[in-house]
Amino acid sequence: MTNISVISSKLVEYVARLAVGLSVDESDLRRITGSVLYPIVREAVNRVASEIVIVRNGLLRCNICGRGPFTRRGLYLHLVRVHRYDIIGYVEDEYNKIAKIIGLNKKY
Repeated sequence: MTNISVISSKLVEYVARLAVGLSVDESDLRRITGSVLYPIVREAVNRVASEIVIVRNGLLRCNICGRGPFTRRGLYLHLVRVHRYDIIGYVEDEYNKIAKIIGLNKKY
């Protein structure tokens, strides 16, 4: 069985890039998660990425701690360095919510 916490630690950079609008390659996500978990993890990643960044007056801010404004690259680095474990927890929580909704018996 795959452990989502191991997978989610690899996802932090992917989530941060997606959240700030930097380029991402979905094949990287499929490689990280494997084809079985891919649809669920993709949904969890998209939900988290849409929540951790806020645009206020056209400027990017961290929606976890409220700091900013940042450039895209600056916010990416902030998220990866400061909020790594927060993002891992958010991805795990979203994954478990989605898995419960679709009826997967096992928590990862």
